[in-house]
Amino acid sequence: MRSIAIEREFGSGGREIGRKAAGILDMPFYDGELLLSTAERSGLDVGQLRNFDERQAGSLLFELALATNPNPYSARTHLYEMFEALQGTIRQLAQKQPSVFIGRCSTEALSGENGPRALRVFIYASDQDQRCRNVMATEKVNEQEARYLMRRRDKEREQYFHYFTRKNWGDRANYDIQLNTSVLSAQQCADILVDLVRKMP
Repeated sequence: MRSIAIEREFGSGGREIGRKAAGILDMPFYDGELLLSTAERSGLDVGQLRNFDERQAGSLLFELALATNPNPYSARTHLYEMFEALQGTIRQLAQKQPSVFIGRCSTEALSGENGPRALRVFIYASDQDQRCRNVMATEKVNEQEARYLMRRRDKEREQYFHYFTRKNWGDRANYDIQLNTSVLSAQQCADILVDLVRKMP
């Protein structure tokens, strides 16, 4: 059985879908825990990994920080070292046993070219108002703050993905399936993924 690797829009329910699918398939579920696994495996600082996680890399502010760094080459090298350590952890865990992975370019780490083959998924929500309500509920913020978080976190994920893969985050060519949670419930999405991964060679 293959692993499942999920990229997701903020507020689309990707994490919930991943947890549900993992529960049905009795698979390990990896999200933020990947940071700790990477730190243990590579000896990198957990605090640095948390700052690095799906956020600063590729942003204008990050590029400006590198430009003003006395040794930008060293800083950029360290950034790629952290990314490769994270990718290596994803591959190692997937080789050990099929698992569900959320974000962090796991769809690329498990593309088949670089490591074990996974079902690569993109979760999105076409109804922006519904997505906003989801963020308001999960993050305990008002509508204005929720819409700001949607824009910011999606941009961070998009920049992170493009910075390291040179591919576009939402490009359907990067995924085996895309699911719209404005049309399908989280449970329906999880059931679809479970059915697919059970039938894939």
